[in-house]
Amino acid sequence: MEDLKNRLKLLENDLKKLENRLKKDIATGTRKDWEHILHQTRKIEELAISQLTILRIRDKKTT
Repeated sequence: MEDLKNRLKLLENDLKKLENRLKKDIATGTRKDWEHILHQTRKIEELAISQLTILRIRDKKTT
């Protein structure tokens, strides 16, 4: 769970940086910035899917 929280915090920080750039009428990030955010988002999704799978299996075993 700590890993997920860390990943979410990093994603939040990256999005805040891009938001600040937008407020200053600076380009909203480079291609590399967005690829980094997309990569982080995918890792968070993969972790969430695996955790949900584990919970479903555990629930099935207890019923």
